[in-house]
Amino acid sequence: MAVLGFSSSPIIGGNVDRMVQAVLHKTGKVTHFFNLTELTFSPCRACAHLCAKDNRCKLDDDLKHLYDRIASSEAIILGTPIYHGNMNGFMTLFLERLWAFRHLKFPLKGKPFAVVTSGGGLNPPEKAIEAVKLRMTAYRATFIGSVWFDSSILPCFNCGYGLTCKVGRLFDVYGEAGQKSMKITKEFFKRWEDSPAVVSRIDELGYKIKSFLCQIP
Repeated sequence: MAVLGFSSSPIIGGNVDRMVQAVLHKTGKVTHFFNLTELTFSPCRACAHLCAKDNRCKLDDDLKHLYDRIASSEAIILGTPIYHGNMNGFMTLFLERLWAFRHLKFPLKGKPFAVVTSGGGLNPPEKAIEAVKLRMTAYRATFIGSVWFDSSILPCFNCGYGLTCKVGRLFDVYGEAGQKSMKITKEFFKRWEDSPAVVSRIDELGYKIKSFLCQIP
């Protein structure tokens, strides 16, 4: 048995990946980390007649060999960047495919899970966190807590047109005058490790999961 961490960030080694990995480490348990963007899998195909009997999806893709590990895990950490104020597509498809766990039996019933998110500027975390909770609680898993990092990192910093574009988020946040006087440097790419408040919440969440698992007989 192990605590599993799943990140849906396409930025390998980015804030979401590192936040999930940090929470995993703080649990003090055997852990395994997966970045979903490195896996190939499709949406649910609604073939309930195939997965209902044994709670195992029959689609032959990179998720196929994870179902047993998820079902037998001690806890699950789910990390997503915030896209359009919500979780991103990789996390949406992943949680959708766990629907195989919602049938006559509920392999995730009572299993603790936590959510970590990171977003820039005007993307509050509540909707993304609630979306993940909605799906996991439908599988009867137990929500432990969440951590959010307001990275303020905008896609405009990387697109190549951020300092002149009038329709991007950078223009919305800084305005034309701000764009003209701005020089995008590494300081704009904030790291959660540099935020004492987020570091503290990561520590607390890891300890909370560890304490929860210690209470399970």
